[in-house]
Amino acid sequence: MDVTVSERGDTAIVSVDGRIDAESAERLDTAISGVLARGGRRVLVNLEKAAYISSSGLRVLLARLRDLRRTDGEMALCSPGPDVYRVFLLAGVHEVFPIYAGLDEILAGTEAERRESP
Repeated sequence: MDVTVSERGDTAIVSVDGRIDAESAERLDTAISGVLARGGRRVLVNLEKAAYISSSGLRVLLARLRDLRRTDGEMALCSPGPDVYRVFLLAGVHEVFPIYAGLDEILAGTEAERRESP
């Protein structure tokens, strides 16, 4: 799995390419934790190229969301494929995170629609 971090305005975009599983979840954690350590308070996790997410990956997302909320920060997820979104539905993650269909709407500051189905 590859994780890249870019910034657009005050939003850190953490993009994932590959499988988020027990072996790779630590890389995702390191990337998001690095954003927080630099004072970032808005994180957008781009899952467009994520092929899979395990419970380890879910734990990372939930733990970093908790950290962000302590500092009035926010985290959103975008562009999950059908398999990843199905895991979100089964785990109830869709009720905790805003999940958007596309990246551009969010970054443009327009009203993006929450993704309702895979």
